[in-house]
This record gives sequence, structure tokens and C-alpha cells, in this order.
Amino acid sequence: MVRKRSLLSKIVEVIIVLATLVTHWIIFYFAILTSGKEKAEAAQLTLDLPEKWNFIENYTYVFQYQNGAILKAFKNSLILTVSSILILVLVASATAYVLQRRTGGIGAISNKLILAGLIVPAAIIPTYWMLDRLHIANTLPGLIVVEVATLFPFATMLYKGYVSTIPGEIDEAAIIDGCGPFALFARVIFPMVKPITATVVILRSIVVYNDFQNPQYYMSGSGSQTVQLFVFSLKSAWTTDYGHLFAAAIIVSLPIIILYLFLNKKILEGMTAGAVKG
Repeated sequence: MVRKRSLLSKIVEVIIVLATLVTHWIIFYFAILTSGKEKAEAAQLTLDLPEKWNFIENYTYVFQYQNGAILKAFKNSLILTVSSILILVLVASATAYVLQRRTGGIGAISNKLILAGLIVPAAIIPTYWMLDRLHIANTLPGLIVVEVATLFPFATMLYKGYVSTIPGEIDEAAIIDGCGPFALFARVIFPMVKPITATVVILRSIVVYNDFQNPQYYMSGSGSQTVQLFVFSLKSAWTTDYGHLFAAAIIVSLPIIILYLFLNKKILEGMTAGAVKG
């Protein structure tokens, strides 16, 4: 029997939803509004409408800044994000499958090490020393390695939870039909984990694309900066044109917003499917 909710609970629910909408959307409103102001008005950081709109000038400046550095930053971020996510999906899904099917012994130890990766923060100096020894410090390949290593534990746990919902009888049937270990994973298991793959791709792409800390530590030089470092370069210690700064922030946010709007249902499907076993 379904219990009817009281009028008070409905009112509270509406208030919470409205408060959430206001607090979230006011940030976008403020950013868009400030990106269209002149320097003096933008420096006030208020929600007041400007006396004169400066959208075209601000956005043009961002694209022309340092001879189109934002385009190079977009290219670097695209390479970083796509490469990191591709490697992450392949490695994490295969690892999760093995750990889920082989319990005990090395599998149990590996599970604990992966869980430790979710808790223990990365050490910057030893990581940079290792990258330098491998001759990939201050390079995109080196940064890709760091991103994959950082995101690996979380992605593996997501895949592991989803693989647990796949009956072991499917593995046995595939083996009887002649599938080897690699064919079993590539042709049978991996296509079945598409929902959680979509979740990992979307959630982790946002993390990699928005990452400021790792590129700041492990990359150097304006020619190798990502979009987040590009936005940071518009901020000065003495004077900052917040119209330019927020215009750049709006531009670099568009790709990830568009990605989320088109694929947000896949996130929910993957998270809920991996949460229930059986």
C-alpha cells in the first residue's frame, strides 16, 4: 500500500528543489553576465546588469590571446582526455573482470591495493622523479600516465561492481564454444559492460578535462598547457580583467556541458545497474 505524502512534505520538497535550482543556476548567470562586462564593471563582481555589453570584445580577446593559445590548449586537453579515458577503460575493465572472477590469493591482495589507491594521496615529488627517470616528465604522455594511475582505482571498483551482475555461466558457455581468455573478455564480457563504460567515460572525462593540479605539477611551458592552465594564465597577481577571465571559463566549459546534456541518462543507467546484484 502506497502511503500518501502530507502537504507539508510536498511543500518542503518544492522548496528544496527551488533552492537547488537557484543556487546552481545563479553561478552560470553570474559567469555569463560577468563575461559580457567591461573591465571596471567586471572587477566589482556583482549581479548588476552592465551599462554597456562587451561580449564580442571579451570573447574575441580570448581567442586572440597569445596568438590563439586557447586552440592549442583545447588540442592538448583533447589529446589528454581521449588518451587517458581510452587507456583507463581498457585497463580498468580487464582488471575488474579478472579480480571479480578470481577471488582469493593474489586477487585479494590486489583488491586491497586498489582500495588503498582510493585513500592514499599521490606524492608529487616521487611521481615527478619517476616520470623524469622514464624521460616523460613535462610531456603529454607523462601526464596521461599520471591521470590513468589516479583514476584507475575508482574506475576499477565501478567495473568490478558491474561485472558481479554478469553470471559466471556466460563465461563457461563461451569457453565451451571455443573462446580463449582474451576473446572471452573482448567479445563477450566487454560488450556487456557498456552502461558502466559510458558512466566511466563521462564522469572521468569531466575529471581529466577539468584537472588543474596534475597539469600544473607535471607540465610546463605555454605550448603544452591545457584549457584549465590557459584560463589560469589570464589571471594576474596585480590586475585581472574578469570579463576576459569569465569569457574563457565559459568557452572551456561548453564541451563538457554539451557532453553531459547528451549522455547524462547513461550515467544513471550505469550507476544503478552496477548497484544491484542478481
